[in-house]
Amino acid sequence: MDFTETPEQALATARRAADAMTLHGVVPHPRNYALWYAYCAGVPPELVRAVDAAVAAGRPFTEARCASFHARFLAEPAADPTWEAASESVRRSVLRAMEYVGAAHRGASDYGRTIEEVSGRLDAAAEQDEFALVLTQAAEETRRFVSFNRALEENLAQSSREIAEVREHLEALRREGRTDAVTGLANRRVFDIALKESVVLAEHDKRPLSVIVMDVDNFQTFRGSFGERVGDQVLRLIGRSVTEAVRGQDTVARYGEQSFAAILPDTGLPQAEATAESIRVGLAARSVVNRRTQTSLGQVTLSLGIAEWRSGEAPADVIRRAGTALHEAKAQGRNRAVAAS
Repeated sequence: MDFTETPEQALATARRAADAMTLHGVVPHPRNYALWYAYCAGVPPELVRAVDAAVAAGRPFTEARCASFHARFLAEPAADPTWEAASESVRRSVLRAMEYVGAAHRGASDYGRTIEEVSGRLDAAAEQDEFALVLTQAAEETRRFVSFNRALEENLAQSSREIAEVREHLEALRREGRTDAVTGLANRRVFDIALKESVVLAEHDKRPLSVIVMDVDNFQTFRGSFGERVGDQVLRLIGRSVTEAVRGQDTVARYGEQSFAAILPDTGLPQAEATAESIRVGLAARSVVNRRTQTSLGQVTLSLGIAEWRSGEAPADVIRRAGTALHEAKAQGRNRAVAAS
């Protein structure tokens, strides 16, 4: 996570983080401090919304809940060759910049000594010819120093550009490690982590928990007819529709090529069914429009399966039951929500 604060702003953020942890009874060890510092700094926005929702609901910030938020919003993606290569590029660029700064320092020192020598020789010069020779040498040394500095400035500027580009790439990799590239929603990896943590929290707090799995009806036919670009547009539309229908504390993810899923903490089956129906109706009411031609492509619908987690049930089992309900919704004719028994 990158921050752009000044030292004064960072100190103020650190104080707010410490106060927030004290207020909510959070143990101030490094992981929790990182979490609350990020929250008080306002990044990422998804973390801020989730914490605010938990505060509004009056839920305690237990170690399990803090660990869940940290894993979902702050944990770095697993190391891979692309990430390591980008990190190594930053390291090399920084080292080059340090070498350029060192060279500038050495060049300035050498030039300073040369000017001191010239000054001494000028004081000792007895003849006009000797005086002119010393001045000529000083002028030539100054030209070399100016040329050297110009080259250093260009190299430092190039290094700065390289560092900025690679840092942008690193930030993109961080986002890719947590989000789906097409919809911008959480990806399957983040969903799986969030579901495991949500089950732990539901068990600990003795609170309800429900999940919804969704599949786009006839998506392959739609994409085959209108192309991949329009298909991606539809996926983004569905992602927005689902996100608008849930609360800030809920987790929405792209679960598969044409499927989505949502985790609804503190939500029993009746409320989850109402949310699923709101998602279904909201999407069915929208018409897909080709942005390039502005022509209507018709309606896109979802089939949804809902399941409420049972105490002691594994995360995979509640997802399996929701998936079974989803298949039942498909069998019943699609564009409907079915709850698991």
